[in-house]
Amino acid sequence: LTKGRCRAIRVSLRKERGPLGSRRKISRAQVKGRGQLKLSVEVQGRILVLHIMEAKGLMGKEYQACDSYVKMSIVPDADWKCRQKTKTVPDSKNPVFHEHFLFPVQEEDEQKRLLVTVWNRERNSRQSELIGCMSFGVKSLLFLDKEISGWYYLLGEELGRTKHLKVAMRR
Repeated sequence: LTKGRCRAIRVSLRKERGPLGSRRKISRAQVKGRGQLKLSVEVQGRILVLHIMEAKGLMGKEYQACDSYVKMSIVPDADWKCRQKTKTVPDSKNPVFHEHFLFPVQEEDEQKRLLVTVWNRERNSRQSELIGCMSFGVKSLLFLDKEISGWYYLLGEELGRTKHLKVAMRR
C-alpha cells in the first residue's frame, strides 16, 4: 500500500463500529494482503440481486496465483440449498467472474447477513482455503440508503462475518 492509500484506509477504518455502536478499531493487518472484490447489490422487491464482477490481488499459498471462486449465502441458514457460488477461475490473481445471483428474502431473513466469501481451490485436492470474506446486513440492503457497488476489502473470517469495508477511492 502506498502512503496515500494507507491514509485513506485509516480514515475509512475509523468509521467502523462494533456491537451496539461502540467503536471497533480495525488494524491494517486485517485488510492487508487478502485482496479485493468488486460487486454490486440491487434490490428488486424482496429479492437481492448480487453481481460478482471481479477480484484483484488474490494470493494462494506462498503467494501463488489462485484457482478462486466466490460463495454467497444468507447466514445463519440451516438450508445448504440457499448457498450459491461462481465458477472457479483458474490460475489468476485478478479473476473476472461477471455472474449474477438472486436471493429471495423472507421476513425472518431481515435480521440475517448476506455473507460473501472468496476461496482458493487447492489443485489436485477437494480442499479449499478461505482467502477472505465480507458481509452485509440483509435489512440494510432491503432499505438501501446508499449504493452498494464497487471494490470492497476481503477481511478475515471473524471480522468479515460481521462487517464490510469499501475501498476508499483516490481523488
